[in-house]
Amino acid sequence: MNSLADKFVAQLARFAPFAKRADDPLANIKAATRWVENLPIGDAFKCQQVTFNVLKRFNENSTQYTKDRLAIFMLLDEKSRDLQDTLVRQYLRNPRMSRPQESQLWHAVYGLYWEIARGYHTFVLHISREESKNQHDGLVPLITLRAIRTFGQLLKWRAIRYLSTGEKLWLRLHNLYRIAEAGGFHRLAQRAYDEDASDSNCETAHLHILMLNLADSGTLYPKQLDLLDRWLCSWHGMLQLDCEFKPDVHHFSVDLSADHGPRRVRKPEANKPLRFWTTTALQQKLQEIHIALQQGNTPAQQGLTENARTTESLELLEHLQHQWSSLATREQRRAPRESIKRLFDVTHGLNAIVSQIKAADTPASVSPYGIGLNYNEANDLHMYGFITERTRERVSHMHVPAIAASPDVERWVMHDESECGYGAIVESRDKDWLRVGALIGIKPHEASVWQIGVVRRLSRVNEDTMSIGIETLSETPTLAMLHATTTSGYTVNGHDNSNANLPYASLWLASGGGDSVIIDPVHFILSQVFQVHGMPGRKFIALGNPIEHSEGWMRAIAEPVSS
Repeated sequence: MNSLADKFVAQLARFAPFAKRADDPLANIKAATRWVENLPIGDAFKCQQVTFNVLKRFNENSTQYTKDRLAIFMLLDEKSRDLQDTLVRQYLRNPRMSRPQESQLWHAVYGLYWEIARGYHTFVLHISREESKNQHDGLVPLITLRAIRTFGQLLKWRAIRYLSTGEKLWLRLHNLYRIAEAGGFHRLAQRAYDEDASDSNCETAHLHILMLNLADSGTLYPKQLDLLDRWLCSWHGMLQLDCEFKPDVHHFSVDLSADHGPRRVRKPEANKPLRFWTTTALQQKLQEIHIALQQGNTPAQQGLTENARTTESLELLEHLQHQWSSLATREQRRAPRESIKRLFDVTHGLNAIVSQIKAADTPASVSPYGIGLNYNEANDLHMYGFITERTRERVSHMHVPAIAASPDVERWVMHDESECGYGAIVESRDKDWLRVGALIGIKPHEASVWQIGVVRRLSRVNEDTMSIGIETLSETPTLAMLHATTTSGYTVNGHDNSNANLPYASLWLASGGGDSVIIDPVHFILSQVFQVHGMPGRKFIALGNPIEHSEGWMRAIAEPVSS
């Protein structure tokens, strides 16, 4: 009987949330330090998940808000940062991950940020309600700053996956800033973490998040969001929140009592806790950087990150100048939207679009072997020496183009359209390719002519559904084959075996302002001359400057070359 009782007590102790075992990192600060030092290195994901589980257990069973408990939590947060950074780099450097891998990695990163934000938020709220705060006085500004920054990471990582905000993140973030204002430390300069390059404060951290949100509307790549997050750190000095509205000065506002982000100032309501700011100085800075990059300076020379490239930096700077402009100077929508409900055929990727355009240009009655007959007719001639009536009748009813049954073609229902593109809501479970910048071919289901489209905006409705914005190019694509006019220079027995003379399929876009071609980026060499087949009146072109590029495709100017 005693043995059964002992076993029962042992089981209870095992499941007790705060059992004071010697190896429990939550027992005291010494145990936490030993536990962190003994974490196995070599598997960042596994170590990060172990740390996540400990932080989650801390938050779920936290009933004490002592200085020692806070020290344990802060230690676990600080020691998890290297692990978190490793997973973040893995995520951003592998845009072609499978959906299960992407989901696992994203949830790991987001989950840890959530537990850190949750823990700091709980401590800040508890301390702010206490009458006696002596034991925490020196730490309140620091943990509030860390909480604000971590909530910013949650918002950023939701944007990276095109998720709506949810979970009252904005309201919690604004509440933290209001606590900092009430405590008078919202502009107190401090180093949030020892490895930070510079000091910051609660106001600049809050503004950092607001500006990042203004820049993103579901149109940025994950790498662009991360790059902008780093750029903003050096622009804090040009931004400041004001309580009083000045119509001739302020461009943006945020309602600290609402569960949403910043807005352009229109008609501010006097009875709401609004904060205002201007982007005039920052816009001037962006313009200076843009001009310097065009003149040949490197991004690093302009205070941008070492790994930033000039082309992507210019593209992002132009986007920021638009997104952060005042209401008076902001470019309005180019064309009004109209609600529709029409079925469209969609294919994605340069090779698939080329195949569909080629198939659409081939009459349905033409055999793939080029004899002017379809397979059934050719088979009849081979078997009987003539085409049977049964085959003639079957062929007469075959009005559906061959491309309709292609596995590369999907059927989407468009929900709105304008002169510039379409909007749709589609299932995304099996669409690993669906990203901002994806090249697609699109046409009404009943039509035969394909248009070129680019995915410009993504917003996740739920785990399996996404809202998509597609911009269509005004030019009608024509299939053209490009033949290189130069060889690699490597020969075997006098023959070039490098496949350099094989033709490259391209999409020709004829425009009054200048022709262009869409090609695979691996074939792009500036000023390289190609012989063109398939375009009457054009024999040779040279590839000019890129107009736009994304994963798997590039649009470049087609400069005429005299033969």
